[in-house]
Amino acid sequence: MPTYNEVLKQAQSLSIIDQFQLLKDLQKIVSQGVEVEETDEVIPANEIAESEAALADYLAGRDLGKSLKQVELELFGRELD
Repeated sequence: MPTYNEVLKQAQSLSIIDQFQLLKDLQKIVSQGVEVEETDEVIPANEIAESEAALADYLAGRDLGKSLKQVELELFGRELD
C-alpha cells in the first residue's frame, strides 16, 4: 500500500483538471460516514466532525459543558433533591 506522501506526490503530478476531479471524489469518500462496529448504525461524517470539534472545545476549556442543575432541568423539568 502506498504511503500518504507517495499518494500526495502522485496527486501533485496530475493536471489541474484531474486534481479537481480527484478532490471531488475524495470529498465523496469522506462524506459518506462511518459504519459502527457490531451494529447496522452509520454515523454521518458531519456528525463525527461536530462531535470531535465539541470535544476539542471542551478539552481546551472553550466549552465548560452543562452543570448538573442544567441537565436535571432539561431531563426532568426540575432539580432533583
